[in-house]
Amino acid sequence: MLDRSMTRAAFQNALADILDVPRNSLRETDTRDTLASWTSLADVRILSMINTEFGLEPDAELLGAESIGDLLHELDRRQTFV
Repeated sequence: MLDRSMTRAAFQNALADILDVPRNSLRETDTRDTLASWTSLADVRILSMINTEFGLEPDAELLGAESIGDLLHELDRRQTFV
């Protein structure tokens, strides 16, 4: 099992870095429609980070996340953050 040491805030900062937006600017309502930088390449980078940090393989719930909030809520549901 992985040592889960990433907080929710650190994950949000990492998402902001991947999406090339200022930290603390992401809203839970942000989607691919509101963030031009949320591309298929960003999806791969996000899912890769989730796999590396939390040991989670992409599944229907993660792949189906359509907003930042969907992604955060799914990871919260899985109790991934410290």
